[in-house]
Amino acid sequence: MINVLVLSRNYPNAVLPFVGPWVQQLAKFTLDECNVRVVAPVPYYPPIVPGPGEFRRFRQVPYREVADNIEVRHPRFITGPGYSTHNLDAQAYLWGVSQTVDRMWRERPFDLIHAHFIYPDGVVGARLAQRYGVPLVVTEHAFWHPWLDQYPVVRKQAMNAAQLTSIHIAVSQSVRRSVSRFTGEHDRLRVLPVGVDMEQFSPLSVDQKPDDNSILFVGRIHETKGVDTLLQAMQLLIERNPAAQLSLIGGSFYRQTQLREERLIRLAEELGLAKHVRFLGIQPPAKVAEAMRRATLFVLPSRRETLGSVLIEALACGTPVVATRCGGPEDVVTDAVGTLVPTEDPASLADAMATMLAHRQDYDSQYLRRYAAEKFSWQRVAAQTIELYRSALEKPNGFHPEK
Repeated sequence: MINVLVLSRNYPNAVLPFVGPWVQQLAKFTLDECNVRVVAPVPYYPPIVPGPGEFRRFRQVPYREVADNIEVRHPRFITGPGYSTHNLDAQAYLWGVSQTVDRMWRERPFDLIHAHFIYPDGVVGARLAQRYGVPLVVTEHAFWHPWLDQYPVVRKQAMNAAQLTSIHIAVSQSVRRSVSRFTGEHDRLRVLPVGVDMEQFSPLSVDQKPDDNSILFVGRIHETKGVDTLLQAMQLLIERNPAAQLSLIGGSFYRQTQLREERLIRLAEELGLAKHVRFLGIQPPAKVAEAMRRATLFVLPSRRETLGSVLIEALACGTPVVATRCGGPEDVVTDAVGTLVPTEDPASLADAMATMLAHRQDYDSQYLRRYAAEKFSWQRVAAQTIELYRSALEKPNGFHPEK
């Protein structure tokens, strides 16, 4: 068994139960061959002291819990709102988790560290890997451009950590290109997507049919997800197909993005879409899966997308997809399972949705599901991850315990 320490701020907890499910799922599906323990720090807020609810609510997160047979620790670290302390977050994170990780090391040493996102998790992971003399694996879920161009202090830390990785995973070819622009090409940089739980995301039974003219979006209700473009496309689509209906599942846990969500809801009203668009808010995975299997088509109109795991989930449910050429979806969507259109182009998006609504029978649900399983099942992704762990353990990693 490989003893793995996972470092990730993005991990489900009592306050944010739907944050970072892909990290949790990967950990769960590697348990047959790995002993996995997770350190998922949350922001510190002083007890009793009144203040903003966005921070105060993290008091409810337990310091230790066991979920899916995985021990999860939630140490606290000091961080400010938004990006106000971004340059300092890695150091604060390291201070916050060090005692917890030292204690876990004494209880049972780990063989390697797997961090998700290079900053701050990967930067902290590099420091801890040096301390214990173990390899570091980092999975990158975010584009490095333009983010690292805007934060030179963070860029220096991220670059240093990237040089210390034994394996650096990008979740798509577009993320890999973004990272290699800064690091250069090297054999440690691999592409491995996140996966899909094929049991949870499954098609309708053979005697059922999807709801007629139903379109589904799942994600943040935000401009970066292209929701404004989608609403404009719906206005055009309804002129051709008055029966079309759009449901949007998703929302935000943070006030700033909630305000942007409210603006998009008002935009739908201004476009006269009240009878054709439903905002359903954040829903648990089981209800998301049910909505996916019942939809005629799934749409993801993002301006930028590192992968688009919701596309994979929809395909596992046997539902064809329409997405934009914005990075990650190009690794997922082929002509056999859906359609890709340009970003920020309501007319092209409306055309693609109209065509798919009219020709939904051309897409075989069982084929879509097999495609998702063969390329993206968590069993496949977990097996490939374990092979990368073994590769990392076989390499001379250059780490030496701190004296």
